[in-house]
Amino acid sequence: MRQPSFAQLLEIENDPAFLTFRCPRSGALLWPLVRNQFYRQLISDLYYQEAPLIAAVPAVPRGQALASLARVARHNLGQRRLSGDVLVIGTGAGSFLREGRWFNRITDYLAQASPPDTVTVEGVVDWNVPRPRWNQRISYWLPWQGAITVAGRLLQRDSHVETAREVLAYARQRAHDLLDLSIAETQMDMLVGMLARKLARLPVVHHAYRRLLEKVRPRLILLEQACYGDFSPINQIAREMGIRVAEPQHGMVSGGHDAYCYAPLLRDSAEYKACLPHDFLGYGSWWNKQINVPVEKWVIGHPHYSEQRRGMSLAKGVQNDILLLGDGIEFPLYVALATELAELLRGQYRIVLRPHPLERVEVYRRYPDGKIGDVFIDTNRDIYSSFISAHAVAGEVSTGLFEAIGIAGKVLLWETPKAQFSYPSHPFSGFVDAKGFVEELLKPEGSGLPVIDEDIWASDWVSNYKNYLGHVLDKAG
Repeated sequence: MRQPSFAQLLEIENDPAFLTFRCPRSGALLWPLVRNQFYRQLISDLYYQEAPLIAAVPAVPRGQALASLARVARHNLGQRRLSGDVLVIGTGAGSFLREGRWFNRITDYLAQASPPDTVTVEGVVDWNVPRPRWNQRISYWLPWQGAITVAGRLLQRDSHVETAREVLAYARQRAHDLLDLSIAETQMDMLVGMLARKLARLPVVHHAYRRLLEKVRPRLILLEQACYGDFSPINQIAREMGIRVAEPQHGMVSGGHDAYCYAPLLRDSAEYKACLPHDFLGYGSWWNKQINVPVEKWVIGHPHYSEQRRGMSLAKGVQNDILLLGDGIEFPLYVALATELAELLRGQYRIVLRPHPLERVEVYRRYPDGKIGDVFIDTNRDIYSSFISAHAVAGEVSTGLFEAIGIAGKVLLWETPKAQFSYPSHPFSGFVDAKGFVEELLKPEGSGLPVIDEDIWASDWVSNYKNYLGHVLDKAG
């Protein structure tokens, strides 16, 4: 059969057995804890050629980790009495320098527009603690994250491995029987190990989240990635405590995204819904229509996009760059495309390859002079600066394609099987190879996108968010 869509993959979990696999101690559903990783393993085997979509967690750099832990511990000591109606929890992945201080583009706009007593708890990315911070009412999750990670390794027992293998063996058999898909034993062992560690550390996870919520006493939690299964424990605990949870959209969502699309049986299950947030705060109505996660969907807007556009000169200068957006997984494929475009368009445009944030450090290390042959590596920290000089922007699976609308000259989707899987519906013109890209480049401007800009990026995010806060906090009160 042809490569399946995500809607077809979802039939694997459309089975009552997935509501029976539970933690022997707490009774918590186990499928949410490994669901994203299981599907990404299948997707990786089907659509990723150069590198796996998921991989074993690398070893922790002890020296750097201890130094970061010491800095965080000192910082957190001064934040011990923080409490407030709104608790913002972020991964820490969205930080950029704003007027000399680190600002999180995903969470800090919302924290700034929330009540003055709003508390932020943030993770640490690559063991770097961003200082100084724009947001002063912030604590870091690193001490608890370290304890949770250690607990997963020290407390794991054979019983955890057996339980994890039972869940994953059933899911793998369903994938084989329904879609003739297989997972190699080495990858299966990796998935089993992941779930076994999560199962072993679950009591510590529950204790950590419950203690956090008892300390802050929020009425609303804004939780980055709340629809991802790894955050099911905090969603469940918050519901037990009568606290509302919302996920602010932080990037691309679509009919091919494993965190935001579910099989009918899970969507209809009250027990499974308890593993999810109450609300999803989307960039616009177009995004909300792409996903079927069983939560209440609100249109808020994209704060970072709106604020960057407001501060940007709309008078376009010279747009002579062809900007390719990496996906964070298969950088060599983008290098090959960029190199071929440089050959075909020699002298006409500057070919610029922008690494995904996940791969940026490694790419800069490998290519310190900022070039790969005739291809330039984009070093702008902020993507909007790169859009201004772009005659065309292209990529496979990237929110940046949407952000480039109205700034760059043209926006094109690289229609690989991966992109077609990830975007069953999209508003872009496409190309399949370098020659097709050049053909699209030379076409005259069309009549516009099949969706209006307001549907993708709702305007006046502050008012939209304030209205949401008024609704849920009044209701919670």
